[in-house]
Amino acid sequence: MDITILKGILTGIILSLPFGPVGVYCMELTIVEGRWKGYITALGMVTMDMVYSTVALLFLSSVKEYVIKYENHLSLFIGIFLMIISLKKLLKKIELKELNVDFKSMLQNYLTGVGFAVVNISTVLLIATVFAFLRVLDNVTSLTSFETIIGVGLGGSGLWFFTTYLISHFRRLFGKEKLIKIIKVANGIIFILALFVAIYSTRQIMIK
Repeated sequence: MDITILKGILTGIILSLPFGPVGVYCMELTIVEGRWKGYITALGMVTMDMVYSTVALLFLSSVKEYVIKYENHLSLFIGIFLMIISLKKLLKKIELKELNVDFKSMLQNYLTGVGFAVVNISTVLLIATVFAFLRVLDNVTSLTSFETIIGVGLGGSGLWFFTTYLISHFRRLFGKEKLIKIIKVANGIIFILALFVAIYSTRQIMIK
């Protein structure tokens, strides 16, 4: 396999590590509504990672300048957005749904994943950092760019396939009450982190 594709796959895996608030959301969705709905939502985010990777490869300098200029505003927006979602989930009664798959709900899940990723445009900076570390930007051609983007898609979709597979097994092993408690705690953590991001971003905006 070409080394460029391997670099792309590694980038995709790094971007899809399920430790951030959006990753927690996909894991929660997998627990509540089943593996495939969580996976399809994650694919929406992976799709945008591929789009942002394309932007980073083609227009890095101009996009980087724009993102850095408005980074605090973007972070404030993302923080408020995640606070609203996590608070709604904390106040709402959680019920584990019966597992069912239909095209309409899958499309909605996919578009939800895309929407989460669209508002997190600062991902471009992370992608640029990973690309620089892996020396992807040293020799950019049409072929290497295509291979890198395909690799990002393969890495992200592959990691989430494995992640949702594991979580679906936890759903069977744990009782409903324990799973609901885990979801509540996860949303509480998301709310606290989002609040911190919002406060920090507001202070940075006021300083400037």
